[in-house]
Amino acid sequence: MRATKSINVQKILDGYVDKIFLRFIPKSVKPNQITAIRFILVPVVYALLLQHSYILALIVFAIAALTDLLDGAMARTRNQITDLGKVIDPIADKLLILTVLMFVGWKYLIIKVFVIYIIFEMIAVLIGYFFAFLIGNPIGANVFGKIKLNLQCLSIGLFILGVIISSQVLERISIYVLFVALIFAVFAAIETGRRKVRNYFAKHNIDVIYT
Repeated sequence: MRATKSINVQKILDGYVDKIFLRFIPKSVKPNQITAIRFILVPVVYALLLQHSYILALIVFAIAALTDLLDGAMARTRNQITDLGKVIDPIADKLLILTVLMFVGWKYLIIKVFVIYIIFEMIAVLIGYFFAFLIGNPIGANVFGKIKLNLQCLSIGLFILGVIISSQVLERISIYVLFVALIFAVFAAIETGRRKVRNYFAKHNIDVIYT
């Protein structure tokens, strides 16, 4: 029941993205090409932050975050989901978030924790891809992971905005949001592990009670 509700919500959101954005994107453009744009924008965001061009950095970051919304919806609505996309999409997301967090620095413990978490998460994604023959095809993002990513983007956006307008309140709120994102990150990791175990048992025809 929970999975069905999640799928229905995803279809509704994808429908809005399709009507608002995807209608203007040619069918010849593939989701992985949109993901590649996010990879390209990662160093651009970091360079702008280093130059203290925070307004431009915020704009480019928002565009990069938008590409994550587009490539996922495009893959699902146009039936273009690929195993490669399941791997490079989360890697691009993590690099984008990691880049900004590394710039923010080590002033806050939550940032240190999240940076370490993201690095291990990236390693896990790559290992999972190379050993896909054992655990089945690469697994796409779950609802907890999507909430986590949205909260991360919101936190970073608030932090950069706080720097722009010199608001310590916004910077502090951004840290709180990042803490909530970490909680969802833990749930996302548990859900991913559960799904991988389920796929492993299903692939090897092992009977088990799924929850």
